[in-house]
Amino acid sequence: MESVIPAVERLKREEGDILLVTHHNPDGDGIGSMLALYRFLKKKGKNVRMAMKDDSPHIYDFLPDIEKIEKLPIQHKFNLAVILDAAGMYRADAPVDAKEYMRIDHHIGGVFESINDYVDPYASSTTVVVGRILREWDESCIDKEIATCLYTGLLTDTGSFKHNNVNEESFEFAKYLVSKGVDPSKIASLVFERNKPAVIHLLHRVLSTLEMDYGGKIASLVVRRDFIESTGAEEEDTEGFVNFARSIDGVEVAFIMIQKPDRETWRVSIRGKGKINVQKIAKRFGGGGHRDAAGCRIKGEEKEVKDRLIQAIKEEMNLQTEEKIKV
Repeated sequence: MESVIPAVERLKREEGDILLVTHHNPDGDGIGSMLALYRFLKKKGKNVRMAMKDDSPHIYDFLPDIEKIEKLPIQHKFNLAVILDAAGMYRADAPVDAKEYMRIDHHIGGVFESINDYVDPYASSTTVVVGRILREWDESCIDKEIATCLYTGLLTDTGSFKHNNVNEESFEFAKYLVSKGVDPSKIASLVFERNKPAVIHLLHRVLSTLEMDYGGKIASLVVRRDFIESTGAEEEDTEGFVNFARSIDGVEVAFIMIQKPDRETWRVSIRGKGKINVQKIAKRFGGGGHRDAAGCRIKGEEKEVKDRLIQAIKEEMNLQTEEKIKV
């Protein structure tokens, strides 16, 4: 029976060098998707490598083959390059040289890389999309190690199954992965309960920047570069910090501004609770994401960037409220 997923057939046909990449500032979904597909393609005898621009957060160091991820850029021309968990190859934030490109993702919108792209914005994680590919191709190749990578992406991108991207398939897929040997308790502990002392010190500094706006509906946090340098933490250690602001009662939109090394650029993560589509806010600044989790990059002084964000959030709140009233 011929596959109904073009991405499967394209990967089956490729006999040359394949490169798997994910977005800069990688998260559990991007890393988990890349590792799972890498291990599967290796089993199928493919010539495949993995790379990304930034280092992996230490909380994912337990994932199999993570030490094999190379640093972008790579001085080699690949037959096929696959970007996972990103709106397009540009999100790798580094040159990727290949004859052909393909995208596997679950983000709304983005760049059309190939007729073989597999993008489903209704999937709760990119690992769900990758899981469909692997099961369609050869389910017998999915072992405990591959399942662990897939489950880690599912767990982290659903916010431990709390975000509104969770659906029936999310739990069915989790059940399937457990049947393959995944230990949910162990993975949750490895991901969420291994903070270094430096991370707690950094969190203390960041929480001191908490500000509330618009009658308590907007909450913001700031990670200044000197916070990171003085505590000995790393930028990737800020993963999940924005959720402390999001968790405040009455907050509808929370965001965190993380100052990049050039001290002019801010990486912004925006989170919602279902009432406001934060993807539309990020889109105003050239970013993207999902309804409850999105991001972008903005250049400027701290106060100017924060003011612009708050204004955009207020405007989007008012627009979306008006749209609901009309409906």
